[in-house]
Amino acid sequence: MTVKHLRALLALYRRGTIAAAAADVHLSPAAVSAQLRLLEQDLGVDLFVRTGRSIGLTAAAYQLLPKAEKLVRAYDELKRTPLAQPVRGLICLGVLNSALLGWFPSVIGRVMAEHAQLQVKIHAGPSPDLVAKVVAGVLDAAIVTCPPSPLDDEFIVHPLYTEPFTLVRHTDTAFTTLADMLARQPYIALDRSTWTGRQIEHFLGSRSIHVEPVMELNAQEAILAAIRQGLDLSLLPLAQGAAGASDGALCFHPFPEATRTIGLVERRTHVLSHLTAQILGAYAAAAQDGQGVQGQ
Repeated sequence: MTVKHLRALLALYRRGTIAAAAADVHLSPAAVSAQLRLLEQDLGVDLFVRTGRSIGLTAAAYQLLPKAEKLVRAYDELKRTPLAQPVRGLICLGVLNSALLGWFPSVIGRVMAEHAQLQVKIHAGPSPDLVAKVVAGVLDAAIVTCPPSPLDDEFIVHPLYTEPFTLVRHTDTAFTTLADMLARQPYIALDRSTWTGRQIEHFLGSRSIHVEPVMELNAQEAILAAIRQGLDLSLLPLAQGAAGASDGALCFHPFPEATRTIGLVERRTHVLSHLTAQILGAYAAAAQDGQGVQGQ
């Protein structure tokens, strides 16, 4: 029995189906099903009632849930425990462009201050490219928009924080409703070929809003610069702690019901996991300090 088996059990309990549980832990449904079977075998007790395509929990499984949650929480806290000895070495870390504008500088600064012999080489870029480089072994880990599809069981995604989609407008443009604003004002779209761009398109579609952008850019800073000219507006997952959030020329209207999740992607086991653990710990500490990073 491993922690990932217990995570699969908890995800099934929370989400109700294998498919939803798989999305929750960023694995394939087949991988989650295999983990649940192994958990039953290891414990030697029936944990699930399988009827056709549905699956439910037995009384034994419900008795196991509190202990499983306690073990998983203790394991996560253990991973975030600072090491007694200084951490040293070089880590190649991918970082989503927009994440560089938010709390990442203070988080990585905290890690570097505590571990002076640690070297961090940053590769900025879009999420799909960075995840592909982690899979290829070019990067040790990457901070990205959480992938829309589960990764292979060899990899894990640690959710770090969420960012609500936010309507950004110039202060001279009066706010009415989202649909009315997009109907009246020129709209700049975040690159719709990206994971986040597709999420924004889905959000608009869920509200039956169809708008043709006058421009499509893949950089949030470029979009904010255009809006400062007073002619356009956009929907963005504005990075927490970004300088633009305090810009007197811009107004922001977040939609808390629509968010993207930023996470750290890495192999489940690799020689630099002790270094990525420091980054995860720094994000957790930032959340506790109330710096604006929302822990998941």
